[in-house]
Amino acid sequence: MNNFVQEMLFLVTIINPIGIFMYLAPVRENLSERDFLRVLFKATIISLSINLIFTFGGEWMFRTMLKIDFNSFRIFGGIVLLSISLMSIMHGGRALINIRGSLDDLASEIAMPFMTGVGTISVCILLGSKMSAVGATAVNLTAATVAFIVIGTLAVIRYHLNDKITVAFDKFLGIFIRINAFFMGAFGVEMIKTGIINIIRS
Repeated sequence: MNNFVQEMLFLVTIINPIGIFMYLAPVRENLSERDFLRVLFKATIISLSINLIFTFGGEWMFRTMLKIDFNSFRIFGGIVLLSISLMSIMHGGRALINIRGSLDDLASEIAMPFMTGVGTISVCILLGSKMSAVGATAVNLTAATVAFIVIGTLAVIRYHLNDKITVAFDKFLGIFIRINAFFMGAFGVEMIKTGIINIIRS
Protein backbone atom coordinates (compact mmCIF):
# COMPACT_ATOMS: atom_id res chain seq x y z
CA MET A 1 0.00 0.00 0.00
CA ASN A 2 2.81 2.41 0.90
CA ASN A 3 4.54 1.61 -2.40
CA PHE A 4 1.30 2.32 -4.29
CA VAL A 5 0.83 5.71 -2.62
CA GLN A 6 4.47 6.63 -3.16
CA GLU A 7 4.41 5.76 -6.86
CA MET A 8 1.06 7.50 -7.37
CA LEU A 9 2.20 10.72 -5.69
CA PHE A 10 5.43 10.58 -7.67
CA LEU A 11 3.53 10.30 -10.97
CA VAL A 12 1.19 13.15 -9.98
CA THR A 13 4.22 15.31 -9.18
CA ILE A 14 5.66 14.67 -12.65
CA ILE A 15 2.29 15.34 -14.31
CA ASN A 16 2.30 18.63 -12.37
CA PRO A 17 -1.45 19.48 -12.41
CA ILE A 18 -0.96 22.95 -10.89
CA GLY A 19 1.59 23.78 -13.57
CA ILE A 20 -0.76 22.53 -16.29
CA PHE A 21 -3.56 24.71 -14.88
CA MET A 22 -1.34 27.79 -15.06
CA TYR A 23 0.10 26.99 -18.49
CA LEU A 24 -3.40 26.62 -19.93
CA ALA A 25 -4.56 30.07 -18.83
CA PRO A 26 -4.92 31.31 -22.45
CA VAL A 27 -7.13 28.30 -23.23
CA ARG A 28 -9.19 28.76 -20.08
CA GLU A 29 -9.76 32.44 -20.83
CA ASN A 30 -11.18 31.63 -24.27
CA LEU A 31 -13.49 28.82 -23.17
CA SER A 32 -16.52 28.66 -20.97
CA GLU A 33 -16.25 26.72 -17.72
CA ARG A 34 -18.23 23.81 -19.15
CA ASP A 35 -16.18 23.63 -22.37
CA PHE A 36 -12.89 23.79 -20.48
CA LEU A 37 -13.88 20.92 -18.18
CA ARG A 38 -15.07 18.89 -21.16
CA VAL A 39 -11.79 19.43 -23.01
CA LEU A 40 -9.84 18.64 -19.83
CA PHE A 41 -11.74 15.36 -19.39
CA LYS A 42 -10.98 14.30 -22.98
CA ALA A 43 -7.34 15.28 -22.56
CA THR A 44 -7.15 13.21 -19.36
CA ILE A 45 -8.53 10.13 -21.14
CA ILE A 46 -6.06 10.56 -24.03
CA SER A 47 -3.16 11.08 -21.62
CA LEU A 48 -4.14 8.05 -19.54
CA SER A 49 -4.33 5.87 -22.66
CA ILE A 50 -0.85 6.96 -23.77
CA ASN A 51 0.56 6.41 -20.28
CA LEU A 52 -0.86 2.88 -20.13
CA ILE A 53 0.58 2.05 -23.55
CA PHE A 54 4.06 3.05 -22.40
CA THR A 55 3.59 1.40 -19.02
CA PHE A 56 3.08 -2.02 -20.59
CA GLY A 57 4.85 -1.68 -23.93
CA GLY A 58 7.38 1.10 -23.56
CA GLU A 59 10.40 -0.99 -22.63
CA TRP A 60 9.68 -3.51 -25.40
CA MET A 61 9.20 -0.67 -27.88
CA PHE A 62 12.60 0.83 -27.12
CA ARG A 63 14.59 -2.40 -26.90
CA THR A 64 12.95 -4.52 -29.61
CA MET A 65 11.24 -2.28 -32.13
CA LEU A 66 13.36 0.90 -32.06
CA LYS A 67 16.62 -0.80 -31.03
CA ILE A 68 17.34 2.07 -28.63
CA ASP A 69 18.88 1.55 -25.21
CA PHE A 70 16.33 2.77 -22.69
CA ASN A 71 19.15 4.40 -20.73
CA SER A 72 19.67 6.79 -23.65
CA PHE A 73 16.04 7.83 -23.40
CA ARG A 74 16.39 8.06 -19.63
CA ILE A 75 19.31 10.51 -19.98
CA PHE A 76 17.53 12.55 -22.65
CA GLY A 77 14.33 12.61 -20.57
CA GLY A 78 16.31 13.76 -17.54
CA ILE A 79 17.84 16.63 -19.52
CA VAL A 80 14.43 17.72 -20.83
CA LEU A 81 12.84 17.44 -17.39
CA LEU A 82 15.70 19.41 -15.84
CA SER A 83 15.30 22.14 -18.48
CA ILE A 84 11.54 22.36 -17.86
CA SER A 85 12.05 22.56 -14.11
CA LEU A 86 14.63 25.36 -14.46
CA MET A 87 12.24 27.30 -16.71
CA SER A 88 9.42 26.83 -14.19
CA ILE A 89 11.62 28.02 -11.32
CA MET A 90 12.63 31.16 -13.20
CA HIS A 91 9.27 32.02 -14.77
CA GLY A 92 6.71 30.35 -12.49
CA GLY A 93 3.15 31.14 -13.52
CA ARG A 94 4.33 33.34 -16.40
CA ALA A 95 5.47 30.30 -18.39
CA LEU A 96 2.22 30.32 -20.40
CA ILE A 97 1.77 28.61 -23.76
CA ASN A 98 -0.88 29.50 -26.30
CA ILE A 99 -2.87 26.66 -27.82
CA ARG A 100 -5.14 27.14 -30.81
CA GLY A 101 -7.64 24.89 -32.55
CA SER A 102 -11.07 23.32 -32.19
CA LEU A 103 -12.22 21.79 -28.93
CA ASP A 104 -11.39 18.30 -30.23
CA ASP A 105 -7.90 19.41 -31.29
CA LEU A 106 -7.32 21.10 -27.93
CA ALA A 107 -7.85 17.85 -26.03
CA SER A 108 -5.04 16.06 -27.88
CA GLU A 109 -2.75 19.11 -27.70
CA ILE A 110 -3.28 19.39 -23.95
CA ALA A 111 -2.68 15.65 -23.49
CA MET A 112 0.72 15.93 -25.18
CA PRO A 113 3.02 17.44 -24.16
CA PHE A 114 1.27 18.95 -21.12
CA MET A 115 -0.25 15.95 -19.33
CA THR A 116 2.03 13.36 -20.93
CA GLY A 117 5.60 14.42 -21.55
CA VAL A 118 8.97 12.73 -21.64
CA GLY A 119 9.16 12.66 -17.83
CA THR A 120 5.73 11.07 -17.49
CA ILE A 121 6.53 8.47 -20.14
CA SER A 122 9.78 7.58 -18.37
CA VAL A 123 7.99 7.13 -15.05
CA CYS A 124 5.32 4.95 -16.68
CA ILE A 125 7.92 2.70 -18.29
CA LEU A 126 9.65 2.29 -14.93
CA LEU A 127 6.27 1.55 -13.31
CA GLY A 128 5.64 -1.25 -15.77
CA SER A 129 9.03 -2.80 -15.05
CA LYS A 130 8.75 -2.90 -11.25
CA MET A 131 5.01 -3.28 -10.49
CA SER A 132 2.37 -5.84 -11.33
CA ALA A 133 -0.05 -5.12 -14.17
CA VAL A 134 -2.87 -4.45 -11.71
CA GLY A 135 -0.71 -2.22 -9.52
CA ALA A 136 0.69 -0.19 -12.42
CA THR A 137 -2.80 0.26 -13.90
CA ALA A 138 -4.17 1.39 -10.53
CA VAL A 139 -1.35 3.92 -10.13
CA ASN A 140 -2.04 5.36 -13.60
CA LEU A 141 -5.80 5.53 -13.06
CA THR A 142 -5.48 7.15 -9.63
CA ALA A 143 -2.86 9.67 -10.77
CA ALA A 144 -4.95 10.68 -13.80
CA THR A 145 -8.04 11.08 -11.59
CA VAL A 146 -6.16 13.17 -9.04
CA ALA A 147 -4.70 15.39 -11.78
CA PHE A 148 -8.13 15.91 -13.34
CA ILE A 149 -9.71 16.75 -9.97
CA VAL A 150 -6.94 19.21 -9.05
CA ILE A 151 -6.99 21.03 -12.41
CA GLY A 152 -10.79 20.98 -12.61
CA THR A 153 -11.23 22.26 -9.05
CA LEU A 154 -8.74 25.07 -9.57
CA ALA A 155 -10.45 26.01 -12.84
CA VAL A 156 -13.91 26.12 -11.25
CA ILE A 157 -12.59 28.30 -8.41
CA ARG A 158 -10.77 30.58 -10.87
CA TYR A 159 -13.86 31.06 -13.04
CA HIS A 160 -15.84 32.37 -10.06
CA LEU A 161 -13.26 34.73 -8.52
CA ASN A 162 -13.34 38.49 -8.98
CA ASP A 163 -10.45 40.30 -10.68
CA LYS A 164 -8.73 41.45 -7.49
CA ILE A 165 -8.60 38.01 -5.94
CA THR A 166 -7.49 36.29 -9.16
CA VAL A 167 -4.17 38.18 -9.11
CA ALA A 168 -3.33 36.89 -5.63
CA PHE A 169 -4.66 33.44 -6.55
CA ASP A 170 -2.35 33.16 -9.58
CA LYS A 171 0.67 34.40 -7.63
CA PHE A 172 -0.02 31.86 -4.88
CA LEU A 173 -0.15 29.03 -7.41
CA GLY A 174 3.05 30.32 -9.00
CA ILE A 175 4.83 29.60 -5.71
CA PHE A 176 3.64 25.98 -5.83
CA ILE A 177 4.86 25.67 -9.43
CA ARG A 178 8.37 26.65 -8.32
CA ILE A 179 8.29 24.24 -5.37
CA ASN A 180 7.15 21.39 -7.62
CA ALA A 181 9.87 22.33 -10.11
CA PHE A 182 12.55 21.54 -7.52
CA PHE A 183 11.21 17.98 -7.20
CA MET A 184 11.00 17.64 -11.00
CA GLY A 185 14.57 18.90 -11.36
CA ALA A 186 15.83 16.45 -8.74
CA PHE A 187 14.09 13.61 -10.58
CA GLY A 188 15.65 14.79 -13.86
CA VAL A 189 19.13 14.69 -12.32
CA GLU A 190 18.39 11.24 -10.89
CA MET A 191 17.33 10.00 -14.35
CA ILE A 192 20.56 11.31 -15.90
CA LYS A 193 22.69 9.80 -13.14
CA THR A 194 20.98 6.41 -13.30
CA GLY A 195 21.21 6.31 -17.11
CA ILE A 196 24.94 7.08 -17.08
CA ILE A 197 25.65 4.52 -14.33
CA ASN A 198 23.70 1.81 -16.19
CA ILE A 199 25.57 2.51 -19.43
CA ILE A 200 28.95 2.36 -17.65
CA ARG A 201 28.04 -0.94 -15.96
CA SER A 202 26.75 -2.57 -19.16
